Amino acid sequence: MERHLQREINNLKARLLAMSAVVEKRVADATRSIADRDPELAQSIMKGDYEIDELEVGIEEECLKILALHQPVAIDLRFIIAVLKINSDL
Repeated sequence: MERHLQREINNLKARLLAMSAVVEKRVADATRSIADRDPELAQSIMKGDYEIDELEVGIEEECLKILALHQPVAIDLRFIIAVLKINSDL
């Protein structure tokens, strides 16, 4: 069961990093759209916001599933709580 928990935590890390990369690209694109005064780029960024919302919901559900099924303690619990907070801030 410990290996299963670690596998799920590693999957959670990968999902959070992937979401962070998407958010980082969107912020760079938003900055460029402002600097270049490009309304089409700004519009496409706003239309693509649902993708980040879906990633956020998926990560939150994964955290809750891990908490419910594995009842992690110590460092694993702190990591999952940190992921929940980071996820909502992104």
